[in-house]
Amino acid sequence: MELSPLATWRAGLLLFTGAAFLFACAAETGATGKKKRTPMEPGDDFYDDETGQEQQPIEPTTNPDSGAFGAGARPAANKDGGRVDAGPDEGGTLPKVYCPGPLVAGDLAIVELMIASRAGSADDGEWVEIRSTRDCWLNLKGLVIESPRGALPANSVTVTEDFELAPKGMFIVADTADPVKNNGAARDGKLFAWNATDVLKNDGDSVILKMGATTVDNLTYPAFSNLEPGRTLAFPDDCAWNVRADWQRWSLTFDEWRPGKKGTPNATNDDVACY
Repeated sequence: MELSPLATWRAGLLLFTGAAFLFACAAETGATGKKKRTPMEPGDDFYDDETGQEQQPIEPTTNPDSGAFGAGARPAANKDGGRVDAGPDEGGTLPKVYCPGPLVAGDLAIVELMIASRAGSADDGEWVEIRSTRDCWLNLKGLVIESPRGALPANSVTVTEDFELAPKGMFIVADTADPVKNNGAARDGKLFAWNATDVLKNDGDSVILKMGATTVDNLTYPAFSNLEPGRTLAFPDDCAWNVRADWQRWSLTFDEWRPGKKGTPNATNDDVACY
């Protein structure tokens, strides 16, 4: 029986609609038969678009301390080499919020030590890094940073300017302010100087931070059997503050801020890992 032109047009339209529907279903399912989707909730599966195989999360790895005598040496996984602290203005200007009252114990912490910048005596390239533990701005005018010398007067420097330290900010105290002698330890940050040599004793010493009668921090380090000239010892960023007195938590550093000098002065200690 011969179909009328109208019937022929309707039959063609039905065939075209059915073919389009089948094509869309086949595209959604994919060659593997596993439907691809965008996970919306934690625990949803992720599938590779090409293979149809489930993708597994990549677990970070760390190199644990071998337990040998001396300071540990634990590089951080996925380290970025440290960066000079940019303060709270990074990513946009924020209003300054000052910490109330005077400095108290624990507001500042010593987190990195260049005990020996080179072999031999008369070392003038030593330094310590001091970091704020607070989330507000600190005014450090009047802060004293000293290292005792037995019966002799302590090596001491006093902050005489209105130095405002950003939240979680840091600064350096070095033997000298001469960038040639301190190997550019200031980088783009702040540096104060003791104006002395051999301030940090290789066989153990103390560094004390004081504001008037208040001891803000007091760190005593032991003699280390594996000190390397030109390499610092750092308290890792991922360690909790309450374990800082445990020297097994500290680590020899890995990043070079200049040739032959390892450490992260005036930058985060993210090249080393806690355990």
